[in-house]
Amino acid sequence: MTVGVSVLAALGVLSGAAFTPRVANHLGYALPGDRGLPYRIHYNGRDYRSDMTCAGARWCDDDRTPDQRARPYCTSRARFDLAKGNSDTELAKVDDVFTLFGPSHAIFTAGILPPGETMTTVLVEASTDCYVTYALMGGP
Repeated sequence: MTVGVSVLAALGVLSGAAFTPRVANHLGYALPGDRGLPYRIHYNGRDYRSDMTCAGARWCDDDRTPDQRARPYCTSRARFDLAKGNSDTELAKVDDVFTLFGPSHAIFTAGILPPGETMTTVLVEASTDCYVTYALMGGP
């Protein structure tokens, strides 16, 4: 009986660890709630990272430069279009970021990805009309 209790206790600890920002950032899934996106996501066989989010981990805020702190967490569709010099950039949904006990977050590319090509940036929809930009890690 003590073995059963020990196993249940271990499962409880592991389940609780799944809700920590450290685990979410390492494995690349989102935590429920506002700003729960991880700093690193995986798409199309590559890793992408964002300096604007880290699933609520304290080191994320501590490591930001003053310039990064001044930038908004996410970009609206209208601001993204203006920054790119377009009036209506075509966003193509290409994947999702899994969220622990919550809805997934869509991953988009700006335009259609040609076969065999790697996007250097992707956008993740954090909430309605709120996109977080992720940059390719490790070069093309």
